Amino acid sequence: MKLKNFAAAAICVAAGVFAAPAMANTVTYDITSFGPSYTDLLTALTVKQFDPTKGILTGISISYATTVSGQVLLSNSKNVNKQVDIDLSSTMTLKLPDNSVFGTDTKSLFSDTVTSYKKTTDVLAGQGSAVLSASGNLSNSYFSMFTGHSNVAGMLAVTAVSSADSPSGITADYTTTAIGQGQITYTYNTAPVPEPETYGMLLLGLGVVAFAAKRKSRSAQA
Repeated sequence: MKLKNFAAAAICVAAGVFAAPAMANTVTYDITSFGPSYTDLLTALTVKQFDPTKGILTGISISYATTVSGQVLLSNSKNVNKQVDIDLSSTMTLKLPDNSVFGTDTKSLFSDTVTSYKKTTDVLAGQGSAVLSASGNLSNSYFSMFTGHSNVAGMLAVTAVSSADSPSGITADYTTTAIGQGQITYTYNTAPVPEPETYGMLLLGLGVVAFAAKRKSRSAQA
């Protein structure tokens, strides 16, 4: 009877370890970086998929940031100074492999009223930069799309919008460049790996059960 109780206890302990909660883990990969590149820009981004042999995928988070810098050069062919309103803004749009928009951000690089001096050419009149970003979590409907042993492709668009009230004799030359980088993080569960002692306890319990059953069989025959 004692042997049976010991065997049952051994099996219960081992079973409890095998049924322990899964452990949460994360793995992070870089998404394609670029730049410096002139805008307007449209580029494909390579995203590494989650390897299903690691465990069960439970979450996906993406973050991408683009630093956009711009400037404007003014030329004035007239013999008088002139006031010019200048403005430059930029928009970043990040799309997922199914072409849906993951995130978009718009910021002003500069906006000002400046003096364009008479008979000057390509004078720096304004410059500035801004960081555009998109980040967040994907719903589990995207898990299958991002699971595999290869890559998927997203799209990134960076555009710039400029304006200058151009009095007679004034020309404005805008230049905009961008640098971008990002990451994708997968959260997943893995089943715990039993310690060697757990396997030993389980085997011992099964052996004791077998021994007790055999002994009981012999007693019955006697």
